[in-house]
Amino acid sequence: MTSLRRRPARVALVVAALVTLLTSAGCQGGTAGGPSTPDPDPAQESSMGFTNPIFDQNFPDPMIITAEDGSYLAIATNGNGSNAQTLVSEDLVTWSQGPDALPDLPAWSSPGKVWAPEAIKHSDGRYLLYYTTRAPDPEIQCVGVAVAERAGGPYVDERPDPLVCEEEQGGSIDAHPFTTSDGTRYLYWKNDGNAVGVDTWISVQELDESGTELVGEPRQLFKQDLPWEGTLVEGPFLWEHEGRFHMFYSANSYASPDYAVGHAVADDPLGPFTKTPEPIMVGNDVAAGPGHCALFEKDGRVWMVYHAWYPGEVGPDYPGRTMWLSEVTFDGDSVSVVPPTLDYPDRP
Repeated sequence: MTSLRRRPARVALVVAALVTLLTSAGCQGGTAGGPSTPDPDPAQESSMGFTNPIFDQNFPDPMIITAEDGSYLAIATNGNGSNAQTLVSEDLVTWSQGPDALPDLPAWSSPGKVWAPEAIKHSDGRYLLYYTTRAPDPEIQCVGVAVAERAGGPYVDERPDPLVCEEEQGGSIDAHPFTTSDGTRYLYWKNDGNAVGVDTWISVQELDESGTELVGEPRQLFKQDLPWEGTLVEGPFLWEHEGRFHMFYSANSYASPDYAVGHAVADDPLGPFTKTPEPIMVGNDVAAGPGHCALFEKDGRVWMVYHAWYPGEVGPDYPGRTMWLSEVTFDGDSVSVVPPTLDYPDRP
């Protein structure tokens, strides 16, 4: 028998819409010229909660950046006809479709496998997009970098070849740019070892001032070595807090409910990193396989954006990996992340 289970987040949205409709109908019963409903108090509105997922369609490997006009831009893996799909928002909880941030790929690549793009604003006002795409050898993935004048692009990659491409290690994916408080730039990534049956390593290498060239030699930081991590680690994201460097990463198969978020800490962006033994975010009864996260700060609070599947629907592109928010707090070398929650009590 076919299950008729409804998705909890969608039910919540439908209920909210019905309540709004009934309230509006009740208000229309007054006489013409009667008292009008006052505009909502912005302070009261900002203290209201929100519903996860904040975007209820396939939007894998998300990250959020503040655009040049103060609005917010979310960027994710290819989908919806885009190489690098985007969403735009004024409040971080209501999102609408944006343009393709990377409409044209460089001559050395081809469409169809653009993964995990991450944008960062350069000190000179430009925006840089680090992304994974099909390499000159179509059997592996490599990392490119593209430049734009606006957060939403269009980004253009003018390099004649990839920025990072570890051909003997299965390729290179999941690039993450990071700038320390003293202005030093680094690029983190993962070799795609699980694609060819070798270890996966999170690696780092310094970037030059332009952010488009690597300096020195890469350094391997850590690989999969904990039981919960399965055969891989991936999706690195570094956050500096009170002089310590917190590495958030994902592990296990992305197409599995066992996918989860891990954490490691160091006193230097080049390591060595000490892992937290167990994952800091796992699936529950409302979200399966949460992971590939990015962090951002809003009004002194740190938030994690990540993707997750609906339980029982892990794997297909529809509805796919939807976009969620959870708050992150720090206590020395430890971090806490609010588990995936449908009805979140307050907004960012």
